[in-house]
Amino acid sequence: MYFFRLKIKNILLLKLSYLIISSIIPIQLVYGYELCEIKEECFYNEQFKKEISFKKNLTDSKNFNNFFNKRNINPLEIFLAFTNENSNQSSIEIEAIEQTENKDKFIANGNVIIKKNGAVLLTDFIEYDKNTKLLKSKGNIKFSNKNQIFTSDYFEYNFSDKSGFIENIYGVIDLETFNEDINLRKDDISVSKNSMDGLTNTTLEKRNPIGLSFKRGNANSSDLNFKNLNSSKKRIEKWRFKSQKIKINDSLISSKKIIFTNDAFNPPQLKLVAHNVYSKNKKNKIIFISKWTTLILDEKVSLPLGRRKISDKQENLNKYSLGIDNEEKDGLFISRKSDKFKFRSLDFQLVPELYLQRIIKNETYSFREKEASITSPKIKNQITPIDYFGGEILINGDIASYKINSKSSLNSLDINKLNESLRSSISLSKNLKNKNLKTLELNYFASYREEIDTGYHGIHEIYNGYGVNLKNSFNKKNKNSNWSSNQNLSLGKFKAENHQGGLATHTRTSFGGNIRNEYTIWKPKYKEIYIDDSYKFIPSILTNELNLVSDINLAINNYSDFGSQNLVKFSIGPELTVGNYRKDFFDFTSIGTFLEITSKSGSSPFKFDDINDDLKLNLNFDQQIIKSLSLSISSYLNIDKDSDKYNKFINTKYSLNWNRRAYNLQLYYEQDTKNAGLNFTIFGLPFNGLGKEF
Repeated sequence: MYFFRLKIKNILLLKLSYLIISSIIPIQLVYGYELCEIKEECFYNEQFKKEISFKKNLTDSKNFNNFFNKRNINPLEIFLAFTNENSNQSSIEIEAIEQTENKDKFIANGNVIIKKNGAVLLTDFIEYDKNTKLLKSKGNIKFSNKNQIFTSDYFEYNFSDKSGFIENIYGVIDLETFNEDINLRKDDISVSKNSMDGLTNTTLEKRNPIGLSFKRGNANSSDLNFKNLNSSKKRIEKWRFKSQKIKINDSLISSKKIIFTNDAFNPPQLKLVAHNVYSKNKKNKIIFISKWTTLILDEKVSLPLGRRKISDKQENLNKYSLGIDNEEKDGLFISRKSDKFKFRSLDFQLVPELYLQRIIKNETYSFREKEASITSPKIKNQITPIDYFGGEILINGDIASYKINSKSSLNSLDINKLNESLRSSISLSKNLKNKNLKTLELNYFASYREEIDTGYHGIHEIYNGYGVNLKNSFNKKNKNSNWSSNQNLSLGKFKAENHQGGLATHTRTSFGGNIRNEYTIWKPKYKEIYIDDSYKFIPSILTNELNLVSDINLAINNYSDFGSQNLVKFSIGPELTVGNYRKDFFDFTSIGTFLEITSKSGSSPFKFDDINDDLKLNLNFDQQIIKSLSLSISSYLNIDKDSDKYNKFINTKYSLNWNRRAYNLQLYYEQDTKNAGLNFTIFGLPFNGLGKEF
């Protein structure tokens, strides 16, 4: 068996070789291709090596190659609907069983293989009409280039008006690398192993996918600290999709209906059914926009999402949110996030809110008496229609060499309540290049009525503040230990509530740091590397282990009233995770119990900054109950006999979780603040290959 390649740059050598070989034996090019069976090991085997024999004259293959080069036709780019008449086609390789060319048409038939810059197009038949400039392909069309994989039954493309269509298309699109992958104007003509192997079935990558983390460790304010329903998703690069017909018009595509899924397996647990879809090219990025989208969960629940964008950027899947905030919004409210809009280098997003419970009761308990102190208790107030509305403004982007992050919120549009309804914070940060401190970060900050969640000590408010801080961190991991450390140096001026119930203004200098270690006591070895479709409830392999977690915190704070507060806090305790979360009952348990000991001298003039030194236990518990349903609890238990809160649970948070491989629903309740809501997250599974059509 011989292997022969056709390249334009070697055309003279090809002609010479043909004269010699054709005088000896008639030859015909044959390509043997076989899809792998549904086995994980298939992704790594050698089934996709070419099997080529020579039986007939090669003249037609040469003409096939020259034909496309002369007419500047790239079937790969056509298949992707991104043609470029000026692209260099000198590196295209063509193989087929037979080819014919006459005055009007060129035809390649039988196991047609087209290769360019690592991309591979397989098809049974290609025809080009020279008069109409119409290109057709049909029969087992397969395309693969790095992370982009497509199959189809039929496609047409007219070079005169740059229009066409693709029928019965199924594939995988990686939005992160799409534009790079379809850029076929490179000099490299090698066919990557991934391009050939990509036409096999799905295998998940070795690394854990983005998604839910069951291992929370020590509780912190970010675990369950929600005040509204955030319907969000992690960055998801890869989507499987299918469509009956996609139209092409001058490098843009459209379709009446495209179905997307983030799930790597069938049946998909989550689908996005997008209607009236069209594409846009924006700053060398592709964006798909649907005029109407429906979210389908486990083929049982359908939720209308309206107009949606699918791009390489993080986007909210659902614009609408529902939550309960008794402190700021008088209970039940609904919000809607706008699409992001750009002004120079900044991204803006508006989140209008409607306060349903205020409308029903026509009263509010979120504001103080008129002209009362900001530290006074809130009272019952009558409201007007403008109190029914509020919202947020989110700003992210770059200014010079700094990253900007800003959030401003209003819980009423009444201008007379502005001093009480407005909360705002802004930060400017940049990484400083330092040979020894590679993670050093400079941060400028300012805030107005910012709420600080201190964990055990509850939520407190800074009336206003501004300052600067330096942060540094490092991580080190060895066989049995995982070390991490953070250091912080800050200077700021704050106006906040003091211990007497009034407001105080002071400058504070602070130095803090911590060292954390997770030491593995027990961890069995696992044979499984990848998840498969038996993982219905989680998107990753759970690691059963017993860790001893220790954390040491040091803080030195000095204030402009010549006061100081210095402390050392030590936390230690076991964290146990058992189960695989694959069975229907009690197949996952996570328990963490951490003793916290705090020693301090002095005190802060501010309530938000005053450290509680009670002896306490930090408790975390996660438990599968039945199938997808699990319960999570985090709380502090006061065990200091000298405290007035002895033997009481503080800052308790509950959540009921509906866990699926492709998404997660979390219903939460904060006992102290009486806030509640729902959180929805979808996951990005880093899989390889095409998989079976869904």
